[in-house]
Amino acid sequence: TGVRRPAGEPLLRPAGGWAAAGAAAAIVGAALRVAIVPWFVTPLFDRVLAEGAMDALPRLLLVGAAVASAGSSLLFAQDLAFGRAAAHRTRVWRERLHGALLQRPPGGSGDPTSGGLATRVLADLREVETYALYGLGSFFAEGATLAVILALLAWTDPLATAALLLLAIPAVLATRAIGRAVEAAADHHQATIEQLGARLQEHTRHRETLRAFGAFGFAARRLEPLNRAVEAALARRTRWAALTTPVAQILVFTAIGVLVAWLTRAVGEGRTTTGELVGFVTLVVLLATPAQLLPRAFALRQQARAAAVRLRALDRAPPPPAGVPAAPAAATGGRLRTRGLEVGFDGGAVMACADLALTGPGLVVISGPSGMGKTSWLRTVAGLLPPVAGRLEVAGVEIDAGGVADEASLRSRVGYVPQGAALLSGSLRDNLALGRGVDDGALRAALHDVGLGTALAARVGGLDAPLAEDGAGLSGGQQQRLAIARALVGRPGLLLLDEPTAALDEAAEGDLIALLRRLADAHLVVVVSHRAGLVDVADRVLVASDGRLLEAT
Repeated sequence: TGVRRPAGEPLLRPAGGWAAAGAAAAIVGAALRVAIVPWFVTPLFDRVLAEGAMDALPRLLLVGAAVASAGSSLLFAQDLAFGRAAAHRTRVWRERLHGALLQRPPGGSGDPTSGGLATRVLADLREVETYALYGLGSFFAEGATLAVILALLAWTDPLATAALLLLAIPAVLATRAIGRAVEAAADHHQATIEQLGARLQEHTRHRETLRAFGAFGFAARRLEPLNRAVEAALARRTRWAALTTPVAQILVFTAIGVLVAWLTRAVGEGRTTTGELVGFVTLVVLLATPAQLLPRAFALRQQARAAAVRLRALDRAPPPPAGVPAAPAAATGGRLRTRGLEVGFDGGAVMACADLALTGPGLVVISGPSGMGKTSWLRTVAGLLPPVAGRLEVAGVEIDAGGVADEASLRSRVGYVPQGAALLSGSLRDNLALGRGVDDGALRAALHDVGLGTALAARVGGLDAPLAEDGAGLSGGQQQRLAIARALVGRPGLLLLDEPTAALDEAAEGDLIALLRRLADAHLVVVVSHRAGLVDVADRVLVASDGRLLEAT
């Protein structure tokens, strides 16, 4: 299957069931926060204080407690719902941007490094995530509250304020305890983010290899478990974080209830006034929260908006082709034809090529000084870089400036070995198959063909033996042979290699040259190399010089 590319998933606008539930909880909670005035404060002022109906006080306190508890529960529901919406949204966008980055053409001017791209995705989505977690709820809840309440001015009683601070100590202690749980959950979330970041950066760095083998679906399946682990870790952290404010508010409102009872008695005894009581309660309950949260919510939204612009700039690649290319039944010898071909980056030609007709089997070496465009030519032949001008036919598939006519067929007929082995962390089997439908017999045959059958079969786990990132633990020669084996698994007629001996010592280079010469008996093998050893054994040599690729004389 291909990578999913949801077209309508918003970044900043609340959308989906969880977001709708969060918005509803915020608005209802704000309404209850205002309703406490007519349901509790006004009757308290009119009946208990003005009329002296002290028997009504217990019922009013129960009403106030019920409203406060319901409001706190709604706040928990609001934060939890927006948190789940944020976790889902960022998971979907990570998948979306992962697919876009794999499609991003390499080496263009201004192209960030793979690490920079991965960091942008994770860091900017974190900004959006933070806004969805903390900003949206504040806009709904505090905005609704502020729209109803234009102003509440009152003088506070200093003694009552001191009493409130003392009564709030349980809320402070509870907040600290929950804070420790939040910190532990945040540490776990960060650990999973780091694992996901490493996998995403690895896929971005090796996107050329993944595309060359039509392995976008394989990469998506490889990313999914870590992606879902991050979603679960964020949901857990959100659950603890959502408890902080409601628990504190319940305890504070309890303190206020005790304080109200104390102040009510003080009014009856003439030690304070009814106006002071009403002003104190109204100010604490209604004004403090929106005054604190709305400016912060606005700042979060501005940061998230800037992040969204950067993320959408990455989301411009076309969706990757669906499906996994099937391996052909046998190598077909391979062929390559070019007509008026010019290669380069960003529409600027680096090298023009004489019209060529290469037919396998045989070994063709592209030689010449560095910087002449040899790698650009090879990438163009592999269908990874569009030609600046002209056309070419690779293994029966047409390629022009508009792209590859049949990418699935090209991937099944052409094997590509880039500079460096481009090995992924994971099992030996995964590195060889890259999600293609091949059995273990084909994998072992490919290993045998490159002379690794005995060495790698001896590793604990066999084909399930783990490999570290970039093949750490294998020699340079083994890494290069493994990359060639991966290309051979599809039994291609055309094999393309970019400087395969560049990082090898003399002995390993000699072994690899012998291997390529042997493979050229059944395949068309085209190698970019400036090493004399390969040039000496080639059937044909093409030379890149002064912006041209010509047959050697």
